[in-house]
Amino acid sequence: MSDNPKEDSWSLRTVADRVREQIALPALPKLGREVNMPVYLIHNSADPEDYFFIFDFEQFVEQTRAGLFVRPKMKIWAGRQDFDRRAFARQMRESFAREFDIARAQLAANGGKAKGWFGFLGSSVGEVGSLSGFVANVVLLVALSAGKMVLSQVLPKNWIAGKSDARKLEDGIDATKNKVDSALQDVEITLHRDLYNHAYRGQTAGRLTGMDYQAWPLPAHVKQHLNDETSGSWW
Repeated sequence: MSDNPKEDSWSLRTVADRVREQIALPALPKLGREVNMPVYLIHNSADPEDYFFIFDFEQFVEQTRAGLFVRPKMKIWAGRQDFDRRAFARQMRESFAREFDIARAQLAANGGKAKGWFGFLGSSVGEVGSLSGFVANVVLLVALSAGKMVLSQVLPKNWIAGKSDARKLEDGIDATKNKVDSALQDVEITLHRDLYNHAYRGQTAGRLTGMDYQAWPLPAHVKQHLNDETSGSWW
């Protein structure tokens, strides 16, 4: 945001106009094939609230690079589950939005105009950052609901009501945040043996409830970043 409230208000209204023009469609863009989007929750220490995320964007990014609106299917792997779900939901949403924005910026820098999900609503990198977060939240909702979400379920009922464009945009962004947080608080989290051993290294092992004993070993790129302490994507 700039130091000039008038410039910020104009920019936000411009983006809101663009969103409103396309948001009237009753459903999301036609979704293509389903692609897996694994998420790895990595604990840094014995503190159950001390963790970060690795988002495996590879298939998702490659497909959207081609301009496809793929149907992401999220699978969350962890080493333990005894953490606060509300804090987890907020942190994951914020981390995902940051990684989505980074991927969007890199795609735009490397190949011109972003396509697929990264070009959804026609916004370009450099416009109001909250719009990119809004699209990231829509992607998360699709990933958490097997692609059945429609925009009428995402946005507040008063989107078309007599509020200012800026207010409508803010309401839409807040609505998606709340819906994502609610979905993530109830999402299934599967324990992975490798992440379990990493989380409880040097301490008494925790409960095994929710362990997938048939899971493949962690991918090499995930093992490489187990001790990074910060969320990120490698794709």
